[in-house]
Amino acid sequence: MNITDAVSCMCDLAKGEAEQFDIIASNSHSEGISVFQGQVQNTEISDSVGLGIRVIKDGHPGYAHTERLTRDAIAQTIKDAVCHTQWTEPVNIELPKPAQIPDDSPNYNPALDSLSLAELKDFCIELEKETFARSADIKNIPYLGADLNREISIVANSNGLFYTDKDNSVSVGAGAVAVRDGVSKLGNCVKSRRDWNEISMKEIADKAATYATELFGAKRIEGGKIPVVFSERIAGRFVGMYGSPFIAESMQKGMSRLAGKLGEKIASEKFSLWSDPNSKNFCNKVYFDSEGSLTRRVEVIKDGVFNEALYNLETAAKDGCSTTGSAARGFGSKMGTAFWNMYVPAGDKTTADLLKLFPKCLLVVRLEGNSGCNAVSGELSIGAHGFWCENGVIQHPVDGVTLSGNFFDIIQNVVAVGSEYYDKFSGIKVPALAVSNLAVSC
Repeated sequence: MNITDAVSCMCDLAKGEAEQFDIIASNSHSEGISVFQGQVQNTEISDSVGLGIRVIKDGHPGYAHTERLTRDAIAQTIKDAVCHTQWTEPVNIELPKPAQIPDDSPNYNPALDSLSLAELKDFCIELEKETFARSADIKNIPYLGADLNREISIVANSNGLFYTDKDNSVSVGAGAVAVRDGVSKLGNCVKSRRDWNEISMKEIADKAATYATELFGAKRIEGGKIPVVFSERIAGRFVGMYGSPFIAESMQKGMSRLAGKLGEKIASEKFSLWSDPNSKNFCNKVYFDSEGSLTRRVEVIKDGVFNEALYNLETAAKDGCSTTGSAARGFGSKMGTAFWNMYVPAGDKTTADLLKLFPKCLLVVRLEGNSGCNAVSGELSIGAHGFWCENGVIQHPVDGVTLSGNFFDIIQNVVAVGSEYYDKFSGIKVPALAVSNLAVSC
C-alpha cells in the first residue's frame, strides 16, 4: 500500500487500543549524480518510507515504527507501542483536533518532477569547466554534483486530524582545490532551490573559485581579545550550534544554562532570535508541527531578553503552559523539539559597514569543525579563517586562528547586526554579527 493508505490503515487499527494516538509518516525519494574530470563518477537513487506511532494508554506514551507497509506489520507496530507504555513516565496531554490550514503547497514545485538526471549531468559537466576557467590556481575539483529530492509527510491522530505536506528541491555544489606556491586551499559552494531556473552556474563557479583562492597570502595576527565580525556566510552556523539551550526539554533535564532565566536579559538589545515557521523571509513554510499543532512565530530572544522557550505538548504540560507548535519527530524517533526556521532579524548596516565600527577587527568567513563547542555550557573553541581589517578596509587574509569564549557572553557583546542574508533557501537566516571582543589565539 502507499503511504497515505498505510496511515489510514494504522488509524483504523489503533482505534480502541489506546485513549489517544498520533502517527507521523514520510516517503522520500532522492536522485543524485557526481561528476569528476568530465565524466559521471557516480549516480545514486534512494527511497525511504516508514511510519511511526505514539500511543497514550492509561496516560503513558509508547512509541514504535515500521518501514514495512503491510497490514500485519502495521498491526504489530501498534502492539509494540502499546507494550512499551508500561515502561514510560505518564504525560498529561490532549492531542490537537483538526484545524483549518492553508491548502496550498508552498514547499513543492511540480515543475521539478520533470527534471532528469541527464539534465543534472549536463549541468554538472559544464559547471566543472566553468569553475576551472575561473582561476589558473584551481587544479582539482574533487567534489561536484547535484541532488534532486522530494518527500511527502503525513501527521494524523485519534481526533481525526490528517495533515499532508509535500516538499521538493534541487541542490548543486562544487568543491574546488586551488594551489599556489605549494599551498592548497579548498573552496565550496552549494546552492539549493525549488526552481531549477534559479540555480546559477555562474554563481556557483564564481563562489567556489573565490572561496578556494581568497585566503592565499594569509598572515599572522597578534592574538588577544579583539573585535570580531562573523560574516553572514557563517553566522547561521555559529548561532545554529547553540539552538538546544532554548528548548524547554533541555532546561527540564538540566542541560541548559537558561533554566529559570525567562524574562531576563541574556543578550545584547541588538540581538533577537526567532523560530519563524511561516515567515515570508523563508522559502520553506511549516504550517503544523510533528504533533499536528499549528505553528506560530516564537520570539525566543526579543531585544536581548529571553522571552519564550520552545515547547511541544509533553514539555508544555510539565511547565503548565501551551505548546509553541515546535514539536519535531521523524517516524523512527520519539518526540522532540526544534526551531522551525531559525531567524535573527536584520539590522540596518551592511557587512561592510560593520567593519567600520572598529579601528581593527577580524572578519570571520570560515569555521572549522565544532568538537570544541558545547551547547550545554555554551563553550566555544573553534578554528577560523578570515580577513584582518583596519578602519573598515580589508588588509590581508588570516588563517589558522582559534576563537574561544562562551556563546552566552558573545551574544551579550553583539554591538550591531548586519542587514544581509547569505542564502535565501536556508532554514537558518542570520546576518553578520559584530562582536565587541572575543578571544583569538594564533
